[in-house]
Amino acid sequence: MTALLNLIYCFLLDMILSFADVWKGGWDSVLSVADQLLASIGTGSLSAPVIPIQYTWVLGATGMSQAVAIIASAMLVRFTLQAIPFVRWGS
Repeated sequence: MTALLNLIYCFLLDMILSFADVWKGGWDSVLSVADQLLASIGTGSLSAPVIPIQYTWVLGATGMSQAVAIIASAMLVRFTLQAIPFVRWGS
């Protein structure tokens, strides 16, 4: 009796794992279309321009990176608060 129950258990486990493999294969085929679409898009225009070395030390000495970080975090907090319903802290 134990051998029969073990056989049924192994069969069901194998069937469930094969369904999972079919699901993963189907999902991979769906995502491969999106992957090929994204791979076909050129990324040359997405690169940020490089700041020359002569200017980087001036920006670092004046604290420009800290100022940009403070402004960016303030804007992020503002947009996050405006995304919450019933919390409108301004326009």
